[in-house]
Amino acid sequence: MVDTQYLENKIRESGKKKEYLAQKCGITRQSLTSKLRNKSTFTVDQVSALCRELGITKLAEKDRIFFA
Repeated sequence: MVDTQYLENKIRESGKKKEYLAQKCGITRQSLTSKLRNKSTFTVDQVSALCRELGITKLAEKDRIFFA
């Protein structure tokens, strides 16, 4: 389960739009929203792309966000 609030804060801090992040993950904006709301799950590739774009490099932070 994704820690939605924490991830939403990281997105806001980055200043990047969700449309842009979704594109980098290879999904639609609607799919990203669904994943942020825990209605579907992120793939490993999507997590990697999102972390790269948001500058999330520490394993502990990735665990906190994606394995809450």
